[in-house]
Parts: sequence; structure tokens; C-alpha cells
Amino acid sequence: MRNILKRSVKTVFAVVAGSVLIITAGAALGAADGSLSNHPELSQQEMLTPCADCHREATPEIEKQWYASVHGIAMVKCYQCHGTFETFKVTPSREDCATCHADMLDKCPTDKSCWECHVPHMFKERK
Repeated sequence: MRNILKRSVKTVFAVVAGSVLIITAGAALGAADGSLSNHPELSQQEMLTPCADCHREATPEIEKQWYASVHGIAMVKCYQCHGTFETFKVTPSREDCATCHADMLDKCPTDKSCWECHVPHMFKERK
């Protein structure tokens, strides 16, 4: 019984901590509409710089999670999920994920976002 309680507390803590991280990162990077209107202005040259070059310092926890994830190992770039600087979305949609994972979406609930079951940037199933 104690193990179940400990595991439940750890799970709740992980979900809350993950949610706070996502909200904080979203607030820091994107506006309420999910755009980059809060992002510092970049020159055309800076827009060609990989996001991770700056975000390694600006949002190190997210960059570390991505780097250790299946997407990081496969070198999937930020824009492939989040869009380009002009089309950026803080939270990719199910349709964005379906671009590469259409076969997996058939097995997922249709009434939930991917992030309700999977930890963003780590791509592990929530237990």
C-alpha cells in the first residue's frame, strides 16, 4: 500500500512539475495566442540559426529533455514540430504530430491532445 501511495505522489508531482515547466516555457517564449510575439526580435540571419543555439541557455531544461529524447537522437529539429519563426506554435497540434506519426494516432484517443498522455520533449508515456 505504501508503494502505491509513494508512486501516486511521485506521479502527481511529475505531472504538476511538467505542467509548470510547460506553462513557464510557453509564457517565456510565446504569447497567449501561441505565437512568438513575446520573443526578442531577430535579424534575418538570426532566424536561420537553429533554435537550440540560443535555447540551450534560455530554456536549458527543455533543450536537455529534447536532446535526450528519441526526437533529439534522431535530430528532429524544433521547426519540424513547432513550425518556422513565422508559423511557430508553442504546442503542436495532433495534425502536426500526424505528419510523422499517423500510424500511431490511430491507437490514441481522439478526444485528447498528445500531451495529455505523453511528456512534451521527452516523448514518454505518462504512467
